[in-house]
Amino acid sequence: MDRSLTNKTPDISSADSPLQDRILAGHHAILNQVEYFRNNFGSAESRWKKDGTRVTIVDETISHQLFTQLEKDFSNDDFCSEEGAETIEPIPTESEFCWVLDPVDGTNNYAVGVPECCISLGLLRHGMPVYGFIYDYGRDNLLQGGKEFGSVEGTKPVHAATNLVNEKLTFCMHFPIPPQSLKDLSGALGTWRIRCPGSAAVGLANVATGRLDGCLEYRSKPWDCAAGYPICEGSGATFHFLNEPVFPLRSFSPSMSSSPFRVGSSIFQKEIESVLNLK
Repeated sequence: MDRSLTNKTPDISSADSPLQDRILAGHHAILNQVEYFRNNFGSAESRWKKDGTRVTIVDETISHQLFTQLEKDFSNDDFCSEEGAETIEPIPTESEFCWVLDPVDGTNNYAVGVPECCISLGLLRHGMPVYGFIYDYGRDNLLQGGKEFGSVEGTKPVHAATNLVNEKLTFCMHFPIPPQSLKDLSGALGTWRIRCPGSAAVGLANVATGRLDGCLEYRSKPWDCAAGYPICEGSGATFHFLNEPVFPLRSFSPSMSSSPFRVGSSIFQKEIESVLNLK
């Protein structure tokens, strides 16, 4: 059976040549990893890292193969992966373009055969996310886009929700969350519909496609949102960090601390701002 993806990039004709070249290269680099990702779903050898997170041979292989392909044409770019080598100090990201990869977002799901998992690749320019790619295994589709280009899933343009998706606010959030934040949210948790897919990037994909009102994440690392950030902006959602913004990204380490964020429709943002007393 032919399982090739039917997909296309948004209209990127307004982009300059260096950006166009990288968008097209990123598109092909992701597609080249899809079959391998599919074939090892639920059966990949895995182990536990020092920080208590799981890593599979697929994480490591995709990280190596995808960046090897991109480095052939863009050797002067920065390449940052969750599965990159640990260093004593964070590595400065000094090039104009930087690629930020989570080769398997939702590794726990992927390893045991739960379909909420993906490949997430973000392209940064001067430290800011300008374009993203998410191969969503559960939907077997490629989602991509950026603020200046719009976003598409497969071949169809996608848009963030403008009205409530369900009868009550429905959004993605993963636990545990900081005690003070839990206290701030406790009064409203019983009135919301919370989804915990086990992959922040899948949650962001569902925001961009209008399947969720938003996403509130306290445990996210830069590689979890580098692709979803520009895709959500391209679909009309708004993105805000709860604390100090991680973008523009000036340095990178696989052991970076979490960067909590909120992204979603205007209804979602107003609700979260009210509950958390945000300006």
